[in-house]
Amino acid sequence: MTYGSAAAFEGALKEISSKYTTKAKPISALPELKDLRIALNVAAADMRPLVVLRADADEQRSRLTNEVSALAWDGDRVGRFHYVVLEGETNFEGLKPGVGLTVVQPDPYGLGGDVIAEASLGASAKLLAKALDGGLRAFEAKARQHDAHVREARRRGIRWETELPVTDSHDRRGRRPDRRGPRPGRGDR
Repeated sequence: MTYGSAAAFEGALKEISSKYTTKAKPISALPELKDLRIALNVAAADMRPLVVLRADADEQRSRLTNEVSALAWDGDRVGRFHYVVLEGETNFEGLKPGVGLTVVQPDPYGLGGDVIAEASLGASAKLLAKALDGGLRAFEAKARQHDAHVREARRRGIRWETELPVTDSHDRRGRRPDRRGPRPGRGDR
């Protein structure tokens, strides 16, 4: 089906989407990552600051998460951060987030990071927003070239073990992922 013009196409899209707007519910939950190790890796790969929320008591953690959730979906912050919620004392590769909100600049390989903003556990929504915005301003996204990045990781002995086994190496030359030669039964290419 052709629409004849961009305006006609826009009108058709609005008409179709209007059928679903009454059923749609706004997103309010915080998009959390599983743990600090994965969160650092994902934030480093996506070149985003990582927001770590930590509280020892369930009630405090729930309150902090709810307050930050409301701020996370604010127009200027949507999609700008990754989040992880921790209970108890946690550290990873020298990064030891305190209780409350901690904004982290992950290192390029997701093996650690530097704290760039913080807010205490009892901070008001205004202070939490100030910490998020300050962390966003302090964050430095460093562009990298994929092949050079991977080469440097190999040189440093950095390896990432996936939770799920990699069954397809995406190597079209018929070599094994470890580069030892052709796979059995595929022959030389």
